[in-house]
Amino acid sequence: TLVKKIAGSALIAFKDMRQVKIGEAKGQAPEIVYNRRPKNTDGLVKMAFTVPPEVRATRKVVVDPGGDVRTTFVLPDDKTEWTFGPIDPEVCVLRVENTAGEIVASLVNFGCHPVSIYPSLSTSVSADYPAFVTGVVEGAEGGLCLFALGLAGDAVPYDRGVLPRRQIGRAVGGEALRRLQFVTTTGDITVSGLKTKVEFPTKPQAAEKVADNDEIPEPVISEIQVLRLGDIYILGLPGEVLVEVGLEIKKRAGLENLFIVSLSNDAIGYVCHRAAYDEGGYEPAGATNLAKGAGEIMIEQSLELIGRIKQERQTRPD
Repeated sequence: TLVKKIAGSALIAFKDMRQVKIGEAKGQAPEIVYNRRPKNTDGLVKMAFTVPPEVRATRKVVVDPGGDVRTTFVLPDDKTEWTFGPIDPEVCVLRVENTAGEIVASLVNFGCHPVSIYPSLSTSVSADYPAFVTGVVEGAEGGLCLFALGLAGDAVPYDRGVLPRRQIGRAVGGEALRRLQFVTTTGDITVSGLKTKVEFPTKPQAAEKVADNDEIPEPVISEIQVLRLGDIYILGLPGEVLVEVGLEIKKRAGLENLFIVSLSNDAIGYVCHRAAYDEGGYEPAGATNLAKGAGEIMIEQSLELIGRIKQERQTRPD
């Protein structure tokens, strides 16, 4: 059973405890991912789940004056100007090494829907591109490599299929491997963690449903966690978090070494920023029960939790 496997994993880890040093680094891989919610000049979204080959050929990575990174394309409809939203291009890596400096474990954190095989192999079960990410790292360095999904709510791979799955995974894995070579590690760390329960509002039901069933929409209750490993912070968020929500947390957290892991311990649907509900599109419309304001609640609760663990460190330094 799942419970036995979790307990068994904890037991294996306990028996394999050893002295290690850890460190982190960041790379970038913007060219393989794009935001699937392009907007027209009226600010309305036209979903672009995939782009055809002739559109992929127009790909360009741009950095806005405010620092946001966007992968842009020229869509076939030349009468309308489409603006592609931001992505999180960061490939964040965590290196865990033994006293001899050899990797015993690593973590790669990157934000892109693992849907490379969809729709060509839509009935298959696949680890998709993350399997190639971890395979590249483990094949070169050994140890165990874990993949943690980043800000992927509206971020998708620029190409689909069996070959692109391998190419994207190797590109991210290659960037991770490159960054893992130049990590400064330390064994002088303190480990701490905090969590908080959060209530997210849900959309009002149709008036006739409420009248017939006398039902009042209940909030979705989930949890946000933060783990601190010395100077490294790992924020765990429930649900499929849109890039815009996560980037706001990163900008305001004031942390150089912040990993954001989505779909962490819960799947509550798409977590959208307020503007997305007015822009329209797949995520805020039919793909989530969360109401407008849920993304902002996640942002503020995350920042409050990060602030608490930072304050805790000041009162109890490493």
